[in-house]
Amino acid sequence: MAGSAAISHASQSLRALLASAFTDAGPFVGTGIDLRSPREIGTPAGGANLISLWLYRVQRFGELENTPPKLASDGRLIPAPLALTLHYLVTPLTSDELTAHRLLGHAMQALNAHAKLGPEFTHEALMGGDEATLGIHLERQSFEDSLRVWQAMNEPYRLSAPYFVQYVAIDSSRSFEAAQPVLDRQVDYQQIVGVE
Repeated sequence: MAGSAAISHASQSLRALLASAFTDAGPFVGTGIDLRSPREIGTPAGGANLISLWLYRVQRFGELENTPPKLASDGRLIPAPLALTLHYLVTPLTSDELTAHRLLGHAMQALNAHAKLGPEFTHEALMGGDEATLGIHLERQSFEDSLRVWQAMNEPYRLSAPYFVQYVAIDSSRSFEAAQPVLDRQVDYQQIVGVE
């Protein structure tokens, strides 16, 4: 598990995966992987190729909302970590449309091949525990939903693919003393005589 830096560690892990894929990619060697939005990057100058790996939404992973706290070895209760789903937009940025198609296809091939992110790319702070393996999924998104993301950036639509990563855990920063169990129970009752 990781602390408050877990989100950045997940982004670094995905960037490492894509950087590795493009390092060995023949004509795509030198393609940069940038964590900024496509709007911030713009079109690269001088025929350069870039992939924007932009984290645009963070959500709570609902399936783990009611996870009970764990009992530590010292007897304290540690609340369950905050489990998150991270949503990324993968956008090829280049001056040539056919190259953009090829760049996106290559990025998607790499993400599909590593749908469960292995230890060679996972940031060391995320290693260990049940959540050590990050799952990478191509997100089902309507064209209208895709347009909303681009409208929020005040940018015309560009070729892109939405992905989500599950799940990223942020450790709780506090713990509690476990309450002692109830050993003696006393029940007291009286008859109700009347109501005024």
